[in-house]
Amino acid sequence: MMKINKFAKVLVSALLCLSMLLCGALVSCDNEPEAADGGDKVNVVRAKTGIKAGDKISEENVEIVVMDAAVVPAGALGATEDVVGRFATAQIFAGDFFSAEKISGKKPVEEEEEKEEDNELNFADAGYVLVSDYLKPDPKNDAADAIQKLIDENPNCTLYFPDGTYLLSKPIETSADPDKKVSFKLSNYAQFKPMESWTYGEPLFKIGAKDEASEEPDAENGVVFEGGILNGDSRADAIWVVGGGNVSIRYSAIKYAVVGIHVKADADGNGPTVDVVTTNIVGSGTLDSVGVILETDNNTLTNMRIAANQICIKLLGDGNFLRNLHPLYVFRSGLNAEENYVDSIAFYDGGTRNFYDNCYNDQFSTGFYLVEGNRSIFDCCFNYWYTEGFGYHNAFVCEGKFDAMIRMADAEFGINREGIECNFLLVGEEGGSGTIDGAAYKADKVSERDVAKDYLINDPIIN
Repeated sequence: MMKINKFAKVLVSALLCLSMLLCGALVSCDNEPEAADGGDKVNVVRAKTGIKAGDKISEENVEIVVMDAAVVPAGALGATEDVVGRFATAQIFAGDFFSAEKISGKKPVEEEEEKEEDNELNFADAGYVLVSDYLKPDPKNDAADAIQKLIDENPNCTLYFPDGTYLLSKPIETSADPDKKVSFKLSNYAQFKPMESWTYGEPLFKIGAKDEASEEPDAENGVVFEGGILNGDSRADAIWVVGGGNVSIRYSAIKYAVVGIHVKADADGNGPTVDVVTTNIVGSGTLDSVGVILETDNNTLTNMRIAANQICIKLLGDGNFLRNLHPLYVFRSGLNAEENYVDSIAFYDGGTRNFYDNCYNDQFSTGFYLVEGNRSIFDCCFNYWYTEGFGYHNAFVCEGKFDAMIRMADAEFGINREGIECNFLLVGEEGGSGTIDGAAYKADKVSERDVAKDYLINDPIIN
């Protein structure tokens, strides 16, 4: 029985040796590598223990094995100094070989942190000038000269203004020359405000007021004014666009401005164009307060809320596109409150052809005022009055004949008390080629002067 057991042990030992030979791996008892023999054998580093992803690899974690060169995995590392002291990039199990993909000189967590840092805004690489490197916001001292100097010395850059109040004693001016253009990016709570010495009605910013354009402006030469707060303090306009080609004003808040945005034309009626997006305006609450004045053609106004102006939008050019605009009249107390209200206008259209989509008059005495010869298109425009007000509630008023196109318009006259005259359409002169396709209002609330029925096509009045 003893002989059989001894034979079995010898047999098992022989089989184990044969298995190791077939695998091509001979490991010495003291973990020292055996010399490569005749160029057929190579040293390979193998994991002696399991290693977690992110852990640093020590000498206790590795061993050297000698293998046939023909069966060594591609990329397997053969020297411990290439492995020890580095970090595992993934889970490594005992017996695994090491390759460059499985190890790193830095912990994976550090690499992620470094990646996040790389994604942070780099002002210099982005072409930004960080204003706080040159001046700090100060609610007591004038910043106008310092800001103007930054503009003049940094053409073709964007000035970034961090949060804080920047006081101005005079307007900030930019160049109309495309080679000197400057854009502005304001943090959400970066605020510009006029000083006490301010000249009434001057703007905080004059875009394109300096120099002359050296070439015909194009879409790639646009100027951007983005973010922040422009506080007119009931004394200043916010932005004049005088030149500079295409200008984009977006995501800004304008408050207490006599005029919010004024796009000016030259003597020939030419001038810059603007795209205003998601910029809300609160006026100064005075009779000369206007939310937006567009003297030029082909501007766009989109997604705006405008309040506390006597006239909300004033168009003097053509081809302007207005979408999702919401003027709100703010009632004023005082002896002339009634007179002030009856002269209030949400949209004054002094052009010949402009385009309106989902524009909404809230409480202004007149929703849409059209000069003689106006042929603008009004699509899904609405007028609402939900308090009594004074004098008149007019949805559309034309100086002369009615030549415009109105489609799917609504007028809710709300409280109808004695002394208030309500009209869907008033004209200065009979006739015209205008049409009203789909009008919703209560016919029994309009005055005898209302002539909307004379221009209705297809759809009747909804009573």
